[in-house]
Amino acid sequence: MAKNGFTDKVKITVKAGNGGDGMNSFKAYKGKPACGPDGGDGGDGGDIIFVGDMNMHDLLSYRYTAKYFAGDGARGGSNQCTGRRGTDVILKVPCGTLIRDMESGKVITDVYEDGERHVLLRGGRGGKGNLHFTTSRRHAPNFAQKGHQTQPHTLILEMKVIADVGFVGFPNVGKSTLLSKMGRGALLRREFHRGRHPWAHRGRG
Repeated sequence: MAKNGFTDKVKITVKAGNGGDGMNSFKAYKGKPACGPDGGDGGDGGDIIFVGDMNMHDLLSYRYTAKYFAGDGARGGSNQCTGRRGTDVILKVPCGTLIRDMESGKVITDVYEDGERHVLLRGGRGGKGNLHFTTSRRHAPNFAQKGHQTQPHTLILEMKVIADVGFVGFPNVGKSTLLSKMGRGALLRREFHRGRHPWAHRGRG
């Protein structure tokens, strides 16, 4: 997962924001309380968004912060005021990053190009205020709708690292010797025999 500061695979937990609850309120004028429903809708929760960034070369930053929760929507207000929308969480990743669902192992999306945006999780919808529930027979509904609650998801971020140079040859023809002469000799030979590919680490020899 990580060798000498290069991190190409991490596990993180993300959660879109909950929707805000709708408001249960009534208009009130001096001397005339409860003149009619005026409860506003709750705000939608924030989204989880992934963006490709060509200036990022590994996933090191995600090793130290593994949880990302978007903001919840605010509750609706009186006088038909809609609640504030939750704040989005924007996660920048290197181009060529696969995003997998940890539980199923399935690839959710592939962030390939610089600036490419993927809304991975959408925030919960805000609940409706009591104003929406008036009917010809129900003039003063004394209830409102709850906002939609979201669930956390665990993801695996994995870079598709492509080697700039590859060695192909029969066993015992000098591949390890050649690698040792190119620098970081002992480390290169050890990683090579373990089946790793240190030459794919960009800008590292």
